[in-house]
Amino acid sequence: MALGPEHPGRVRAVGSGISPRQYFNLPKPQRVSFDDRLKDSLRVLLQEETKNMEAKAREEALRMEARTKQLVEAEREHFLSQLSQLIPNFDPSMLKPRISQSPKNPMSDKASCSGGDGKHQEEEKKDTAKNGKHQEDEEKEEEKKEEEKEEEKENEDKEKHDDKVIEVGDYLNVEAPSSLKTLCRYVKTTLMPEEKILQFTIDKEVFGRERDTFLLPEDITQFAGMEEIGATVVAVYMRYLHDVLKQANMTSMVCFIDPATVSANSGTIAAQ
Repeated sequence: MALGPEHPGRVRAVGSGISPRQYFNLPKPQRVSFDDRLKDSLRVLLQEETKNMEAKAREEALRMEARTKQLVEAEREHFLSQLSQLIPNFDPSMLKPRISQSPKNPMSDKASCSGGDGKHQEEEKKDTAKNGKHQEDEEKEEEKKEEEKEEEKENEDKEKHDDKVIEVGDYLNVEAPSSLKTLCRYVKTTLMPEEKILQFTIDKEVFGRERDTFLLPEDITQFAGMEEIGATVVAVYMRYLHDVLKQANMTSMVCFIDPATVSANSGTIAAQ
């Protein structure tokens, strides 16, 4: 209103040469350099690129999560199939997480209950008790099934073990060295009937110290049947191997260690 329409850029009753910026006390326009404009444009581009990269990263994370779930599920199915092949009568549902059904609390709906809902609450309590009893029965039945499966597995393992047990006389019929057959015959005819054991001494030159040891008839039969043997049988075999190497003048090339001193809790430090 202060600017006169008849003279552009002139203020009434003030004089000529007064600009609107001076009259209204407006701030001076600042000159923006090319570097500043370039920085602003680069900042905007960087923000947009950052948003795009974040969106791509989220999509990739979701894709990797879905892929991981698929791999885990496939590995689980493969593992269950292997268990089904190894364990007879295996039920894969045993490994699924059991969902506990918590009974509903009738006191949680106080706002919706009125004086005439007492009968409804009693019915809910009865249903809850029935559900709890039914759930207990199901758990007992599952425990009983698991016990039966464990018993069946134990019986099968026992049968397998019984099948593996071979009498001493059976070793006399298999193809074996004559010395081993003679030893098995000695066990059958002499040691077992009289309940004797083989006692002997291992010389100091074998393990660096002299010690007495013994063999049970079971040790000999297990060795003859190529079954699992103990440290004593290994020590006796090393004693025999030492004799063979001694005859060939090769004892200086090897060093025997007593299996009984391998354990960290056996013997003294010097013996170990």
